[in-house]
Amino acid sequence: MAILITYPQAKIAEKWQQRLAQIAPVIYYPLRKLTFCPLSPAQQHELQRADYVVLTSAFAAKSLVAHYAELVQTTTLVVLSDKIAQLVAGCGQRILVAPEPHQQALIDYLKLLRQPQEQVVALVGNLTKLTVQEGWTLIPLYRNQWTAADVACAQAKLAQLPISRALVTSPSNFNRFWQIYQQTTIPKFVALGETTAKVVRQNGLTVQVPAPQPQLLNAALAILAAPEFAAN
Repeated sequence: MAILITYPQAKIAEKWQQRLAQIAPVIYYPLRKLTFCPLSPAQQHELQRADYVVLTSAFAAKSLVAHYAELVQTTTLVVLSDKIAQLVAGCGQRILVAPEPHQQALIDYLKLLRQPQEQVVALVGNLTKLTVQEGWTLIPLYRNQWTAADVACAQAKLAQLPISRALVTSPSNFNRFWQIYQQTTIPKFVALGETTAKVVRQNGLTVQVPAPQPQLLNAALAILAAPEFAAN
């Protein structure tokens, strides 16, 4: 039996790596490939004239800083977490962090801030689940890809391996895992957020979700490592 974490190993604190390794072999397999999508001149213009720019992922934040920081020098950036705020430090006129690290909290927060005439641009991925609000424009800045070759590699790595516990960090990587998993052993799932948990439940599976908090990943890992989690 093994533990699956759909997140890069390098981003998991050493203490958690050691603790989980004492329970069972751990497989770190993100089940995704993210690639930058250059913006068209029209999209760049839309970005430059925005009053607020919303960032809900680290990859979007890194892509903005690397490619289009000069377009948002006078813009307010509204981000999902302190981690994303750190990635865009020095970018934009000011940086505001959602009160809680989930999309609805960010949307509600921005409703309180913006005037009806102010424009919002959200820089998203092609699979981002973000409800479009009035006055918002969603601009894809990256693609979350999964090719036939990626599926074959994942099948070779995961399909025949019984997994007892799994931390899934997005709807797409849960779906990709569940489509190839062939074992009769049903993993006990932890989801990194309610959006992902909803997708797990839609497949008739049970899942635990940490309460929204600044250290969400650590909270999810604590659930994954808890002895009572395996017993439930």
